[in-house]
Amino acid sequence: MSSVCLAQTIDDCQKRFQEYLNFNGNLDKSVRFDKDRIYLLNSTGVKEITIYEEELKALARFFENSTIEQQKQFFAKKSHAKLSKSLLDSLIRNLSKRKINKMSGLKPLTGIRIAIDPGHFATNLNEAKAEQKYLYFAKRSGANDSVKLFESQLTFNTALLVKHMLVEQGAIVFLTRENENYTSFNCTYTSWMKFHKKRSLDSLLSCNSISRAKYNQLLKSNPYKLFWDFFRDYDLANRVSKINAFNPHLTVIIHYNVDEKNVPWKQVTKKNYTMAFIGGALTGSDLQKEENKMHSLRLLLTDQLDESKKIAELTVNSFNKNLVIPVATANDAEYLANSCIATSVGGVFCRNLLLCRKINSPLVYGESLYQDNEIECLELMKSNIVEHGIKTNTRLLSAAKSYYEAIMKYLEND
Repeated sequence: MSSVCLAQTIDDCQKRFQEYLNFNGNLDKSVRFDKDRIYLLNSTGVKEITIYEEELKALARFFENSTIEQQKQFFAKKSHAKLSKSLLDSLIRNLSKRKINKMSGLKPLTGIRIAIDPGHFATNLNEAKAEQKYLYFAKRSGANDSVKLFESQLTFNTALLVKHMLVEQGAIVFLTRENENYTSFNCTYTSWMKFHKKRSLDSLLSCNSISRAKYNQLLKSNPYKLFWDFFRDYDLANRVSKINAFNPHLTVIIHYNVDEKNVPWKQVTKKNYTMAFIGGALTGSDLQKEENKMHSLRLLLTDQLDESKKIAELTVNSFNKNLVIPVATANDAEYLANSCIATSVGGVFCRNLLLCRKINSPLVYGESLYQDNEIECLELMKSNIVEHGIKTNTRLLSAAKSYYEAIMKYLEND
């Protein structure tokens, strides 16, 4: 991976724009490329800011290493003036570089910071019914035994295994939550509602982040409605904040998939595909809100999407090899065909997910297998082996090894 953003030409940015960002031409009226400059246009079509080719290298470094507030301040002042070399130097003078040392020695990942986000949080039926990330149904018609899986347990178990493997190689690894039943606030959803809900809403109200009407509505909401109206994105935003504060060289987001045609997941499916997501597939609204505009500029100007595609390709290939699951194409799920941009790499798709858009590092969002597959669901319930002191099963261990192997190959290729 690169330690410095390398986007140095308008052509580089335009290629990145078309390959990853411009979903169905939705950004055509928001971004315009000229021979030696890029224009960002506001919602009325007026040119809002101009970025010149000579500025690209410095601005790429700036957007990779600055805070959202620093970026907003820069954006407000930039307009159409061409920045001098001295101004560009001053812009990046005090910013750090995410330097990657060459892998060597007994602990080749020494000094490498890797963030891991194990998706979801529910490990009991009450919380899972709010989050809707579980399987619970009879194995056979009329049978007493059942399939019972919580994705949060699967992702957390996998994340712990990956963490142990990476730490053994010297990496500094950060997990966004500390227990299988915790949210990113390091408490259960039930505890958050009981002890933190009102305080959190009070804080948002006081800084005008939510209206009084919204505050009153959320205060009265049941756990299901509160999750979908508020907590889901609130928790994701907190995961982003924690990861970006960690300043990782690489981020791994762990999920397990289901067959979209099998809803409400009360039976098994024969389908099983592996895939991974990276950022991109933006729409016009992503260049209207101020904060989203900053994230979009970072994705356009830096090489993070290029690097994300590399780690995602390695991850999908490892899933395919170790789990023996076919790689998904755009025709294998409606959301892949209708909401994603298929990259030039099989099984890797740009998808406009909050984590993929806002995390400031190369990343892979892995979906290794379908939990509701007729064979997988039975294997995933097992807890018949111990690895690194963790009770697990061969499928989770294979998924964890796939992430580990992909990370090692990615860093070896630096």
